[in-house]
Amino acid sequence: MPKTKTTKLFALLATCALSAVSTPAFAVEDAEAEAAHHAEEKAESRIVTVQGLGEVMVTPDSMRTSVSVRARARTLAEAREEAGTKTQAVLTALEGLGIQALQVRTVEISVSPIHERQREGDDTPPQIIGYEAESRLSVALRNVEVDVLRAQGSRILDTALAAGANVVGGVQFFLNEPREAHRLALVAAVRDAQQNADVVAGASDVTLTGLKTISTETVQSYGYAQQAMISEDMVTSVGGFPVEPGEIQVSAQVTATFLFKE
Repeated sequence: MPKTKTTKLFALLATCALSAVSTPAFAVEDAEAEAAHHAEEKAESRIVTVQGLGEVMVTPDSMRTSVSVRARARTLAEAREEAGTKTQAVLTALEGLGIQALQVRTVEISVSPIHERQREGDDTPPQIIGYEAESRLSVALRNVEVDVLRAQGSRILDTALAAGANVVGGVQFFLNEPREAHRLALVAAVRDAQQNADVVAGASDVTLTGLKTISTETVQSYGYAQQAMISEDMVTSVGGFPVEPGEIQVSAQVTATFLFKE
């Protein structure tokens, strides 16, 4: 046999022998990898999902309200003039308080006709007997100590009423910068979720192995609101307008998914 053919034959036999030896080894490695993958999938599917709620109570440092001037007259021009004059008087009086943290702006001006009352069964169009004009101001006091908020809030409302405002909206208290309170509520919510997961795991006789996912829900603030609607005939009898800020509840909610093993 020539030397070249002998060399090729030995190479072919060596390749066949190597294939015969290597195939079982590759098969074992594939089986081990597949088993590990299935084990990982099984571990990932062993989860418990819980929610956590966190709440903190904080003292507000800001307030907002609205004061309005409503004027009625027989003509549109008279109603507008009266409302405008009284609104300017309210603005001047509030500016005269000299409170740097006070913010006042006009948020609404409206004029509407006043119709006569119709008798029952009367199909004729109601006649216009006058007009009502209203100017509404937004009033905000921001980033002050609670004692200042209490005292100046009352002073602001009393001043507006004395100057000609005859409607006061609800007084709302809030935090000028709520992020720190929101973060404290989130920390409390995460801890609550962890405790809830521990309770579920203990009751189910399993062991938590780690946190898989966590997501935050909405963070909300709930402040005490003083509702105050002052009518025109009440203004002269109101000797003072007490303002009590109270506390604000800031709450946060999270949803957490934990891994566990038996």
